Amino acid sequence: MKIYPLRIGRTKVPYGQFYGGLQGFSLADFAADKDHFIWVPIHAYLIDHPTVGPVLVDTGISAAQTAHVDYYAGSIMEHVMDVDEYALPADQTITAQLGLLGYQPGDIRAVIITHFHEDHIGELNLFAHAPVYLGAAEYAARNDRLLGLVPLAYPPSIAAVSDWRPLDFTGPGIGGFAGSADLFGDRSVIALPTPGHSPGSTSVLVDQRFLLTGDAMYTIRHLAVDQVRAIQVGDESQYVDSIRRIHWLRRAVPELIILTAHDHTDYGTRMISGLATGELADADLAWAKAYEVATFDEMANLNPARLPRFVPACRAGEVGHAA
Repeated sequence: MKIYPLRIGRTKVPYGQFYGGLQGFSLADFAADKDHFIWVPIHAYLIDHPTVGPVLVDTGISAAQTAHVDYYAGSIMEHVMDVDEYALPADQTITAQLGLLGYQPGDIRAVIITHFHEDHIGELNLFAHAPVYLGAAEYAARNDRLLGLVPLAYPPSIAAVSDWRPLDFTGPGIGGFAGSADLFGDRSVIALPTPGHSPGSTSVLVDQRFLLTGDAMYTIRHLAVDQVRAIQVGDESQYVDSIRRIHWLRRAVPELIILTAHDHTDYGTRMISGLATGELADADLAWAKAYEVATFDEMANLNPARLPRFVPACRAGEVGHAA
């Protein structure tokens, strides 16, 4: 079974959103800090399932969302988010990315969404013909509002979808997970509950080899949850617990490769590049495991030399990066 990363533009985020969770970075900082932005990629994934057909995990952003003021007019998100938070070149729209693989949106047989945040469901309406799988807790919370203001699921982004398939994770445990959901009955695509970043955040285990975490982890470095932590607007204890369970899954499945939606590190870049043909070469797998050995100890503590840091841009007005 093949799995293809789909590059769906990029998003501009405060460094503290990704790495300030243990330094007191707050929602107020998120709204106010305009001096420590970084660009990170947005990835969805296409699973080329041998019997089901093409299956999407997340959909990335849409061109409509880049016209921020128009798309979010009348919503609190018009004011909370920066107008240039998304960048989407024409060749990175999900339709263009699917086209490179010989598919059109109508060919997709199922969609799995890791959570309802806008950079993961921006093109969900394109696939309203297909069933949409997601965690039951995420579906139940779809109308909840952060601080009473921001909806978990922005209504225009999901308006066309009618075939929702909430998952209860009543299947067998694996690794640190007490339950799972076998989506297609053949153990090839297994959904796992990783709440915290959102109420029903879901990760997807593909072919017992690849774990697609959505935003349950932003980067591979976030495995070191006691040293590197994203800002949390939900239940931080759930977020930490989910990452610890992912760590136990790594111990149970030593060849596991973790693929996130926004990993800007060398690891993320190499794995995305290596999967361009839908399969990871032995050399890429060996590189990934060597990288992990050099980055983490057996308890997923991070090598101090690889702690992230913000690097300002060389020229005024440009965006920095995380080293």
